[in-house]
Amino acid sequence: MKNLKITITLGMQVPDHWEVVENASGVDVIDIGDGRCLDFTFTPTLTSDGFKHNRQANTNTPDSNTSDSKLASAVVGMVTEYDAVMKMLTEH
Repeated sequence: MKNLKITITLGMQVPDHWEVVENASGVDVIDIGDGRCLDFTFTPTLTSDGFKHNRQANTNTPDSNTSDSKLASAVVGMVTEYDAVMKMLTEH
């Protein structure tokens, strides 16, 4: 087996009232107000060509969805390390 490391950096402009907080499990989430929190996590997305995220109508069959779901679950099972760091930056 080989090791694969993926680094994703995501920058967003968000409303001023959003803030990063630690939830009851000790995980950083974004408090967006009204008792709701936003979390970002790893979700595998399967594509036929590596670029398109929308399937053609003829490939969106129940069999392919089941197969994709099983593969996505297997990919999640391959994850040996996961870390998401969130911090709010203030502009001056």
